[in-house]
Amino acid sequence: MGAAERGDLDMRDGVFALDRVSDRFSTTLAALEAATPDRIFTVGGTCGSEAAPVAYLSARYERLGTVWLDAHGDLNTPASSPSGHFHGMVLRTLLGDGPEEFTSHIAVPLSAPGVVVAGARDLDQPERDFIESAGVGLIEGWPDDVATLVSTRLRDAGITHLYVHIDVDVFDPTTFGDALFSVPGGPSLDSVSAALRQLLTAFDVVGVGLVESCGRVPGAAGVLKRFLVDSELWPAPPTCASS
Repeated sequence: MGAAERGDLDMRDGVFALDRVSDRFSTTLAALEAATPDRIFTVGGTCGSEAAPVAYLSARYERLGTVWLDAHGDLNTPASSPSGHFHGMVLRTLLGDGPEEFTSHIAVPLSAPGVVVAGARDLDQPERDFIESAGVGLIEGWPDDVATLVSTRLRDAGITHLYVHIDVDVFDPTTFGDALFSVPGGPSLDSVSAALRQLLTAFDVVGVGLVESCGRVPGAAGVLKRFLVDSELWPAPPTCASS
């Protein structure tokens, strides 16, 4: 790796590898805008890899909501982030509050009432403060009626189209142990699948992201493929008639 490439990985303005990550974001967003897909399925990478797909879909669909299935909030800013890694800031950025290198390209930020973070078990205090002040939906843990809670919240916000973010750390690590940052507790894959099937009947799912599986556990990819099939998200989610 040359000196210039090493420089791309330096911390700048509170974000690790800001230049490299923001360049990838703007390049991907431009490619999506040129291709104009109706639906996007993102697999692999960190949560930050979903910045461009969600930004594109938010501009395409006026009433796009987001359910963020994640043990973490991803709602830090460069000033509040303990690590400086963008994947812990991506949802906050998509809500319009993040590094200018990203927000300047986000034509239509997500609306806080149309966002629900579910399965959360490891939130930083600045994230909790933002959730309360901005009005982001929060479901900690995994109550039996999680899908109903999400649906009610999003319907009340006027949401018709849905982006589903799935960080594999949302799963109980005793049932899926290949997450980049595992957190104790959480739902089983079957419980999440059941909730997603219910959400598919209520909203037109136009985007899905499945991220942060490390590939260290043999068979993990097969487990995730079965999860997607069981959730009816793969090979493609059905189109919901209600809009």
